[in-house]
Amino acid sequence: MDCPFTHRACTDCAVYRGRHHYIASFKQGDSRNSGQEDQVAAYFKAVEKQLNPWTDNNGETTNKLRIKLELVNAESGKTRLCELEEARAWDWGDPRIMRIIGDRQVMSYKNLIEIMLYMQEKGLQAIKLYEFPRFMFLAGG
Repeated sequence: MDCPFTHRACTDCAVYRGRHHYIASFKQGDSRNSGQEDQVAAYFKAVEKQLNPWTDNNGETTNKLRIKLELVNAESGKTRLCELEEARAWDWGDPRIMRIIGDRQVMSYKNLIEIMLYMQEKGLQAIKLYEFPRFMFLAGG
């Protein structure tokens, strides 16, 4: 099979190294590929679990949260405790504000709760959430 991007053999593709060949050549009902769909799905689920280990919180709610949220204003450097009700009221869709925990951007209140539950499970008592205008992060600060 030829690569749809480089138009060379999939095995010669420097970018994808044949991975798209494995996925693209799968045909529903093809007896040669029985069980292949489950392997592909399992692979992507494993990658997702590595990238975002907190996504599977088994439906836990904020009632189980004991971890404290420390809000750090990156412009002023001031740190304060933040209540979840305050965080829920933030405009999570505002593209001018970025919020980061560790090395991950927090994109929504639900994402914040998932991360907090995960960190609590790991034994942390408090986590720091850095909040700053987007230009500070993207311009090198």
